[in-house]
Amino acid sequence: MHISAPCPADPTASYIIIGAMYLDRCPVNRMIPIYLIVAGILGLLQNGLMLLRKQVPNNAVVSISYRMYELFIGVVSLVWFILGTIWVYSILSNVCFNEDDVLCYCNSVCYWFSFVMITITYVLLLIIIVAVCCVMVFSMRMFDRRQIEAAGTAGYEELDSPRQYPTKKKKLPTSSPRDYF
Repeated sequence: MHISAPCPADPTASYIIIGAMYLDRCPVNRMIPIYLIVAGILGLLQNGLMLLRKQVPNNAVVSISYRMYELFIGVVSLVWFILGTIWVYSILSNVCFNEDDVLCYCNSVCYWFSFVMITITYVLLLIIIVAVCCVMVFSMRMFDRRQIEAAGTAGYEELDSPRQYPTKKKKLPTSSPRDYF
């Protein structure tokens, strides 16, 4: 039996540690350290379920139950992430890092860690969306019209669009190196 280790780049433990260290050090919004702790715990649960699923024999009933737990934790994580985004970004213009200002104070490590991790998540999500769109556009452009017609769909000339597509490709004149000498 081989047990895989979690990815070393996974920051879930640091979420819990930073949230616990600064639990009472963010009076401007006390939910930010709590957000970090809960997000870290949810991340650890997701990683643990993924590791357990790999270790359990391939049984349909067990596999479905693990997937249901993963789905539940995924939905809770998404909702928690959205709430964390609201809590962190809503005080961006009001937060201060001077302990004397009790009304707007939040520890800089706690706040900026939360802010950066949420922002990185959004940037990665945007990169994934752009990559998927690029792959879709590229694959659509690579589709050959003959394959579409062979599949039984209407050809371009049967479309009611104002733009007319040529039915045959025009051959461009070819030249060889001998033509230039």
